[in-house]
Order: sequence, then structure tokens, then C-alpha cells
Amino acid sequence: MRFSLLFFFLASTTLVSAQIITFGSCHKVNDPNSDLILTSIANQNPDAFVWLGDIVYGKDGDPDHLSKRFEKLKSKPSYQNLLQSTSVYGTWDDHDYGLNNAGRDYQHKERSRADLFNFLNVPKDSPAYQRNGAYQSYDLSPKIKLILLDNRYFKSEYAPKPYNDPFPPDYEGTILGEQQWIWLETLLKNSTADVHIIASGIQVLSPSHRFEKWQNYPNEYKRLIELLQTYSVKNPIVISGDRHMSELSQKEIGYTTLYDVTASGMTEALTYNLNESNPYRIGQAIGVNNYGMLAFDWENQSLGFSFHDVHGKTLFAYSVTLNN
Repeated sequence: MRFSLLFFFLASTTLVSAQIITFGSCHKVNDPNSDLILTSIANQNPDAFVWLGDIVYGKDGDPDHLSKRFEKLKSKPSYQNLLQSTSVYGTWDDHDYGLNNAGRDYQHKERSRADLFNFLNVPKDSPAYQRNGAYQSYDLSPKIKLILLDNRYFKSEYAPKPYNDPFPPDYEGTILGEQQWIWLETLLKNSTADVHIIASGIQVLSPSHRFEKWQNYPNEYKRLIELLQTYSVKNPIVISGDRHMSELSQKEIGYTTLYDVTASGMTEALTYNLNESNPYRIGQAIGVNNYGMLAFDWENQSLGFSFHDVHGKTLFAYSVTLNN
């Protein structure tokens, strides 16, 4: 992708002919902003909405509570309205997996996957049921492939550390696990899509903060970048969550530009981490409750990134040109 320094504000009239993908994370079902933001997303009439993890917050290690949270969200009129207006997809992060910062050793992960797939209405004949973990892939159109990564089920557990310390880099551990890596490589190798949207519960590009991120596992991060390079994956865009703030990151990876669009804080946005270092950030980080949007204009081969508040107001927008 070639990027433009044009910042723009999307008006509703500019979205009519575009293909719209919305996404978000960090959502509490009982928060008053839940109904507002779900309604605003539905009002955008998107072609798809993608959950990026922390769809609900279960009590740590309590599968019964997590199940009830999923059931409550699924039954909400505002969420049912969203389901009627668009296709919904998703992956998980730690709080809808079942335990803060958890990985492959979490004892209730099979039940959590059953709850997640039931909530997402994953078709019973989906090949995702034949695999371990929660990773999935969908063709949103002939042009767009959506890849939903699972950064929990196979992830190596973190070494113990003081709460406020950064995670030490783990050069031997894994995020995806070999089974998922093989699946991902096969998918990318054979893809004919023009755009590849890769959903990850945690950030891929931001390197410096002390929280969960791909670069806590340097060899896994390197493997992902090299996989994109090996197959010259067209127009790769990561959408990520987890951070309770939103930002757009951009990095040149040789043959193309990789974007990481972090949309976090549908109801749980915070402000304390807005000034943290991120050498790849474009513009400012967003510290109010929001959701993200990708707007594809195929006629002009352009893509708009934007973040919107709970009422749908545009908080940030940025335009790039797609590679042919």
C-alpha cells in the first residue's frame, strides 16, 4: 500500500458506495455505552462487524460466569439489531478466553471455545470445529479475506513477573502454535484476495509498551512478517484490540506497508497509556470509547481507516491507496 498524508473525515454520504468493515474490542455488556455503541455500529450499515476479543468480561477462571456474560450479550435487543443488519465475526482475547493473560494451560479452554462459537453462530459444518483453537477464515467478498487468529489456545504461558514490569521477551515460546502456523501459511500461499484483514487480539506492530503484544515473542513476530514477505501477501492489514485505547500503526516491511489498526475500548477506553512510545503510530492515540472502521472504495482503489465514538462521530480518519 502507498499511503497518503490526506486526513479526511468520513461523512455518511461518502460511505454509500464503499465496502465497510467495522470492528472493536473491550466491551462490557452491562455498561450503559454498550447499547449506544452497538446501535451506532448497526446504523453504519456495515458489510461486516468483527469482534477482536474481550467481547465480554468473565470472572477469572469462572466458566459459568463467562457463559452467562455471552448469553446476556447475545440476547440484548441492541445486539440482535446488529445481527439483523450485518454479518458478525470474531476471535477472542484473554477475558473472553477465561483468565487474564492466559495461554495454553487454561483448564477451561474447550468450554470457552464452545461458548465463543455458539455466541458467534459459527456454522456447525465449519472446518473450525474440526481443529483445536478458535482460528477461522472467511471470504467477505472476492476481494477481501478475513483471517481470525487465535492468540490464546496455543500460546506459551508467560514467565512470572512483578505486575507492573514488562513481559520478558520469550524467544522459545509460541503465540499461534505449529498447527495454526501451518494453517495460516497454507491460507496465505493459496489466497487470491486483493486485501487480507488479519484479526489479532493483541497488537502486532507496537513494540515498546509493557503489556501483551506480538513482540513479546520476537521469533513469532519475525515469522509472521516473513510469511507475509514470502508470499507477497497483498494489502495486509492487522486489526487488533486489547489496549483500552485506539491507534493506527504503519510499518514498511520491504515489499509493502503493513498496517495495524487497534480498536479497543468499546466501553472500556482509558487515557493513561495515550502517550506511550510507538514509533509506528500515525496521528494521535484515541482514549474515548470507540470502534474502528475500514472503508474500501474499489473504484478509486483507496482505503479509509477511521475511529468513531459511541454516537458514530468520527474521531480520526486517514486515507491510503491500495496496491494493485
